[in-house]
Amino acid sequence: MSVLKIKHVFTIIFSFGVFAAYAQIATTADLKQKLAAAKTDSDRMQILADQSSSYQDVNPDSMVYYAQRVVLLSIKNRNIYPADFEVDALALLAGQLWYAGNYPDAQETYFKALAKAETIGDPILVAEIYNGLAAVNRNEGNFRRAIYYYSKSEALARHLPDNGLLLAAIIDKGKAYEQLGILDSAFIYVQESMAIIMSKHHNKNVTGGGIHAEMGIIYSKMGKEKLADDYFRLAFQLNSAINQHRLLARSYFEFAEHFDRYHQRDSAIYYATKGLLMDKKYHYLVQQLAASTLLSKLYNERHNIDSAFKYQQLMIGIRDSVFSLDKITRLQNLEFNEQLRQREVASEKKLAAQERKENIQYALIAVGLFIFTTLFLLLSRSFITNSKWIEFLGVITLLILFEFINLIFHPFLEQLTHHSPALMLLALVAIAALLVPLHHKLKKLATEKLIAKNKEIRLKKAKRTIEELGGEK
Repeated sequence: MSVLKIKHVFTIIFSFGVFAAYAQIATTADLKQKLAAAKTDSDRMQILADQSSSYQDVNPDSMVYYAQRVVLLSIKNRNIYPADFEVDALALLAGQLWYAGNYPDAQETYFKALAKAETIGDPILVAEIYNGLAAVNRNEGNFRRAIYYYSKSEALARHLPDNGLLLAAIIDKGKAYEQLGILDSAFIYVQESMAIIMSKHHNKNVTGGGIHAEMGIIYSKMGKEKLADDYFRLAFQLNSAINQHRLLARSYFEFAEHFDRYHQRDSAIYYATKGLLMDKKYHYLVQQLAASTLLSKLYNERHNIDSAFKYQQLMIGIRDSVFSLDKITRLQNLEFNEQLRQREVASEKKLAAQERKENIQYALIAVGLFIFTTLFLLLSRSFITNSKWIEFLGVITLLILFEFINLIFHPFLEQLTHHSPALMLLALVAIAALLVPLHHKLKKLATEKLIAKNKEIRLKKAKRTIEELGGEK
């Protein structure tokens, strides 16, 4: 597999929240055989990424382990493969850490990927990472921060043709608004997402029923019980049809919340228990936390103290594991440090822009001085010089002009070449190759005119001298 073919191969395999199915590409045994037979690190990175995905819902530790191996290989080949390989590998690892419920490590890894992605200037990579950071914040309950990152991803993705990034961002942005109780905004984003899915996939069940369950929640909170019920049951069918275990388990829990909202406790217990059993089977810690919390509340309302205590203990154990005080503090510190970094980056960009503006002004002044001097030489009717002066001034002008063009186009060349020194050099050589012939033609033209002007001045002076001598006689 060539380097170009696996560009962006490590984009996050699963959805952030309610969107897009993942698929086990091959069995673990098949992937191990392929890994043993792989001849290049690029092939190994692809296989390891697939292997990491194959352990989702099976073994979270193995899932993370193989993603870590992808990162190690990308670092090993840092000077061989494009820089976005390492960013994609970090994004893959961060996504798998998120999937495993390790939010502090996921957030830290996303921030590392973001810092590298910003230097590359690839909007797809940056938008992917913003979606990941939003998912971390939404799952930890920081919904407004999640909306902030989803909005940043949305702003980038809306300008990109036919990509799933916009869909992932606006679906889960709608989910975050719903969780905040801002139902009008939630409805707008979820409705737009459903329209995009219908337009893109028509009647094919590609993404499962996550978005339908989300619409069910919105209608449930709006008081439209029957519509909510219909959407939830459709979500079950769509999720089951393509083995979307995570979304199916969560939709069971969300249906339980719906029944609890309408004071149907028995149905709420039934679906919350059904969701919890799936959560345990597939190691969905955060969903186990939500389901056990609801079950503890429901059994307590029924005065079933033993069951209420049982689920409360499960809830406390998971909460201490996933959302301990130390982990929450670490998440907050990571976010604070990232905000400081972003401020420093913004400040550096502002200073660089100001410096570039000043350099362009200096270059314009230098070019203006040369043009003025050249025009003076060409238009003067009494100044006598030789071609060496014009050659010297021509070289100086060429250097000034080249630096001026470099100042103007340098940011665009950096983005176009992804900061590749070799490509930057080729671009600058190409510019020089265009300037040098043009410079020679202008210099020749100016020199010829200058020599002709000097000859004319000399002839006039000679005639005047002869006339004066003749008059003296």
